[in-house]
Amino acid sequence: MIKLNITVSGKGPNLVLIHGWAMSSQVWKDWLPVLEKRYRVFCVDLPGHGGCTYDKPWCMDDVLASLADQLPLKCSILGWSLGGMVALAYANKYPQNVERIVMLASSAKFVQSSDWQHAQMEETLTAFTAGLLNNAASTTKRFLMLQTQGMAEPKKTSMLLRRTMSEAPAVQKEALVSGLAILANADLRQALKAVTCPLLMLMGSEDQLIPLGVVKDSRKINSNVESCVIDGASHVPFLSHQDRVDDATEQFLSATGSC
Repeated sequence: MIKLNITVSGKGPNLVLIHGWAMSSQVWKDWLPVLEKRYRVFCVDLPGHGGCTYDKPWCMDDVLASLADQLPLKCSILGWSLGGMVALAYANKYPQNVERIVMLASSAKFVQSSDWQHAQMEETLTAFTAGLLNNAASTTKRFLMLQTQGMAEPKKTSMLLRRTMSEAPAVQKEALVSGLAILANADLRQALKAVTCPLLMLMGSEDQLIPLGVVKDSRKINSNVESCVIDGASHVPFLSHQDRVDDATEQFLSATGSC
């Protein structure tokens, strides 16, 4: 079983944070001091990311088993991008363990299909995978640019992302390829349909990676899905609009509303 790197801080109800592709738990650095005043926060590093030095290929089931082994029996989970897919898959496999889910700039299916149009084209993921094999640094840099694309003033947020990457250990190439494989192939729509705990989709209005139309598509699958849209935000609203994201998260997790 993979031993994930999970750091714990703060006091209160259990809240698990799962980062996105090519990043690490370091991405929560600026928000964490606010969260740990209200929650006991578990910051997860996925395999090969941040403090988890695992250097072999892995799949979603590997991560789910490790989370079940290392997380508390009852928790809420906030997952960003790829982390949101992991959160949804975990709640599907271990429903008794999860109280609430926040899918932050995330979707049940990252890649387009004939019945799922508000997503990325398959060719985009294929190009990223090929790029990783040839020039991982350049491919990762391009992905960082996409995360702030659409914002009126992306420079500050882009600098925060670059700082985050520079402060964390380099992500293992096998981890990057494994994460892309999940983004390319995972279809969690049945998990979305079956989820029994409250679920919030917290989205950026200008997100170029997870189009806003996916909220309507998701509600067709599960009418209980809640949503909150952060105006002007792109794929990293917790960096560009932290106060709005924090307010919406707190309202949802405390069951007083979602936005």
